[in-house]
Amino acid sequence: MPQPMPAPLLPDACNAGTAIRAYILVNAVVILLALAAGPRPEQWWGPLLQGVAVAEPAAAIWLSFMCLSRRSWRRLGTLWRLAVGVVAGAASGWMAQALVGSVLTLGEGGGLPDWRSALVGAALAAVFLHYLGLRAQALTPATVQARLDELQARIRPHFLFNALNAASALVRERPQQAEQVLDDLAELFRATVSRPGTLSTVAEEVDLARRYLGIEAVRFGDRMQVRWAVEPGLEGLRIPALTLQPLVENAVRHGVESCAGPCLIDVWATPRAGMLEIGVVNDYVPREGRSGNGTRVALSNITQRLRLLYDITAELRHGRVDGLDPPRYRVRIRLPL
Repeated sequence: MPQPMPAPLLPDACNAGTAIRAYILVNAVVILLALAAGPRPEQWWGPLLQGVAVAEPAAAIWLSFMCLSRRSWRRLGTLWRLAVGVVAGAASGWMAQALVGSVLTLGEGGGLPDWRSALVGAALAAVFLHYLGLRAQALTPATVQARLDELQARIRPHFLFNALNAASALVRERPQQAEQVLDDLAELFRATVSRPGTLSTVAEEVDLARRYLGIEAVRFGDRMQVRWAVEPGLEGLRIPALTLQPLVENAVRHGVESCAGPCLIDVWATPRAGMLEIGVVNDYVPREGRSGNGTRVALSNITQRLRLLYDITAELRHGRVDGLDPPRYRVRIRLPL
């Protein structure tokens, strides 16, 4: 059964997007303070280098602490989390200043005293945490809930119509197969209307995709051929619900439906470079004048959903696979393990 997505920590410093935003803020402040030293380069160049020398390691220390310790203060209230972040910012500023001071020779008055570095670190941490709080309020829970609801509810009316027609055609001749089609359709709708922002497993996603392809196999018969390559040991991994099914639906709509003869769909899931890679490759027939808007809209919806759930740590790539006959189209999703 799908499980709720865990509530995000404040902040999730292990997220690449959070780290990038932190470095942007720190370096922007350093640049502004350096430029305030004077209009001529010789006036602000030294303070800029010195500020960067302190700010970069301070940001790295703060992000490392917030990432490694995030589970220790999972149950703390928001104010306590802010307090932890601000104190960590002060400590990071002090440690970075002490580290740089021990390595570099700072002229008299050429470096901030330790207490000032700690104060700046605490202030930057407070500003950054406040920004993350505002961003969280803008994205959760109601806004993301509504957006995920919209993006997740993607069982299209034409598919429902085709599935019911296929089932009705089988009722008299093959009633057991008609019953299986209706069972698979019910499972698809159950997954579609389940609570948005839920986690499923790789095994559940594969089962859902198989059910979908089983329904479409009634329509296409031998025209649709499917090969599966799901690496053993991945079955229990948690991933967002309805990750795989939209990919195979896209392959059917823009691959199988365009092919007059047999059309091959390859589906795989494998760990690669610390990420879980899920992908679908399908044969397709390029046609002049045929718009790719349907593909772009479907994949755009999936991309937006991944951005809401993972920020920039997940990616979706798609495009034609060159040099193959028949031509093939590949869609690949990479999720953090």
